Amino acid sequence: MTLAVLFLATGATHAEERKARIEVTGLWCPSCSYIVGEALQKSESVAILNFQEHEDGRSGVYTITFDDAVTDLGEIAAQPAAYGYTAVLLDDGTNSGS
Repeated sequence: MTLAVLFLATGATHAEERKARIEVTGLWCPSCSYIVGEALQKSESVAILNFQEHEDGRSGVYTITFDDAVTDLGEIAAQPAAYGYTAVLLDDGTNSGS
């Protein structure tokens, strides 16, 4: 019985998966986009759907999914800074209708 209650309580706090787009600058080498991707995924529940490199080759946009009941979007966007990159939240998917 206790296990069933624990399972139901856990399921009740699970939010729907959300999408967000984060622009990152300071990508100076071919490894940078990989390093930033790894940094973003340090936050629990984050998965990268797409990376679109800008024409300048030094910036790009990551499209991610995450569970906002598990991970805060601000925490996700802050992860690249630990490696010297600048990240800006472009949108959090709340107005896209998806």
